[in-house]
Amino acid sequence: MTMPAPAHPTGADTPPPAGFYAGTVRTIWRLFEPYRRAFATALLMRVLMSLSAAVPVVMLVWVVELLRTGELTGQRALVAVAVVIGGVAGQYCFSYASNRLVWTSTFYAVGAARIRTLDHVQRLPLGTVHERGVGDVSATLTADMEAVSTYAHHGLPQYFSALSMPAFVFAGLLVIDAPMAVAVAVSVVVAVPLVRWISRHFGRHAFTRGNLMATANSRIVEYVRGIAVIRAFDRTGARVNWFRDAVDDLRRINDRMAVKLVPAALATMGVVQLGIPLTIAALGYWYTGGRLDAGTMLIFLVLVLRVYTPILEVAGSAEQSRLADAALRRIGAVHDLQPQPEPRTPAAGVSRPSIQLDDVTFGYTPDEPVIRDLTIEVAPKTMTALVGPSGAGKSTVLALISRFWDVDSGAVRLGGVDVRDLTAEQLFDAVTVVFQDVYLFQGTIRDNIAFGRNSATDEAVEAAARQAQAHEFITALPQGYDTPVGEGGATLSGGERQRISIARAILKDAPIVLLDEVTAALDPINERAVQRAFAELVRDRTLVVVAHRLSTIRSADQIVVLDEGRAVERGRHEELLAAGGRYADLWTERERATQWRLQTATATPGPTAGTSDRSSPTR
Repeated sequence: MTMPAPAHPTGADTPPPAGFYAGTVRTIWRLFEPYRRAFATALLMRVLMSLSAAVPVVMLVWVVELLRTGELTGQRALVAVAVVIGGVAGQYCFSYASNRLVWTSTFYAVGAARIRTLDHVQRLPLGTVHERGVGDVSATLTADMEAVSTYAHHGLPQYFSALSMPAFVFAGLLVIDAPMAVAVAVSVVVAVPLVRWISRHFGRHAFTRGNLMATANSRIVEYVRGIAVIRAFDRTGARVNWFRDAVDDLRRINDRMAVKLVPAALATMGVVQLGIPLTIAALGYWYTGGRLDAGTMLIFLVLVLRVYTPILEVAGSAEQSRLADAALRRIGAVHDLQPQPEPRTPAAGVSRPSIQLDDVTFGYTPDEPVIRDLTIEVAPKTMTALVGPSGAGKSTVLALISRFWDVDSGAVRLGGVDVRDLTAEQLFDAVTVVFQDVYLFQGTIRDNIAFGRNSATDEAVEAAARQAQAHEFITALPQGYDTPVGEGGATLSGGERQRISIARAILKDAPIVLLDEVTAALDPINERAVQRAFAELVRDRTLVVVAHRLSTIRSADQIVVLDEGRAVERGRHEELLAAGGRYADLWTERERATQWRLQTATATPGPTAGTSDRSSPTR
């Protein structure tokens, strides 16, 4: 079913408004909901690992102090050694527990987040999904989720680990000498505004970069899907350039980030590192002034290095944090999209397989309706055909019956029940759709037919294939029903894919079947066979068919002629021909086209001089 997507501006370069996204850590916490306890335990283990790593430093300070006062004894030295060994052992134990927990919890949490996001996407109106595009949605579920995963299992634990050590050491410095501790902290405080500035600008560029990456992803997906057409029309170079343009946009945003932000990041790290020589200078000044003794000065030098090294690691990983933040914003933007409304009090279901379109108006874009004041009544177990020129709104009518979109005004009813009062499960228990653009899933022919009903037996699958006139070509294949169809059904012809799609719809056995130009890819022989299958279908189901080949719907109980979204004629085939209106004009055009094809096919020019003809009696 090919229809334009509604056009609504999205503000691609602007982060989405507040909603699912609530800051990097809080959004990860929300995204990891089923595995929060394990992830929080992993972060706690990482903090304990850092504190264990501080034990040798504390013991070193204690030993230096004992040396300074002359109170170091052999027993105290053994105590220090034992505590250091315990601290190192604790560090490795906590490291093992943390790494194991953080890897497993992140893996499961991101997997669950992908499933929840995909579940949210499948509940969105189809127009919203089309608007975002396949590449954008796939980038959210793959690249964005991967960026979050990388930050969650590496960057965030490193952040907790790196900051817990300086916090612990700085508390010790305050106890030893508060003025000196403040001097140590000055360079870190000065660096904070720089870090915030970098985070803000890098985050904006990273969000834009994510959108550009989604665009590139969409283009490469489209290129691969259409590669046969691209080659046939010798447009390989043009389409590669189209993809290259997206890559160039990515390169430019990366260059912009490098030119603007790398110097600032280096400056931030420089400011932090400047604290080391400044601290040494201050210590030297106070030592020469008699305010500090050699032991205290040595203690401060050791502790200062333990403060700045982890902080530099955090500053160096800011890019990873910003990329994760941008990815979380894009994931949040998807979760902020409103799902198709479900009824608060669902109806009992569809008791009669009738269809009513009551004064329906609908447009893909505001103020541009493609369906105008349309009223159609389809009686149970009858066949209604929708015909008309391209763009008349035929496929859109099927989309509205299926509730892929909601009407702007009027109502669509099944069995007298507004489709908006049905749950998705109730709706698609009553309706099955055979799309114009058939999509088959990777797997076997049997798997794809059984997609209509998972519990179907092999006998039921075969019966549906026979009714869809597909059994003969399936059994002629080397592996029969176990033949792999390839991605999208690539190993089968268009007509074969259509018939498998029809078999899938037959097997589902819904009381209402919507068929969108299903005979467009069939040869005349199979088209007649499918017509016989339709005759069987209509005895037990309500059938709505869209077809440009008018010969396929001569037996319809009702033919509705659409033009510019309005029903201009309706009736049976003979009645509409006798009326001499728009349908009669379409039929006349069809007859002329058929006659032209027959004349072309029967034209057999005789051999000319110098031409070899294997049927010539002169040979």
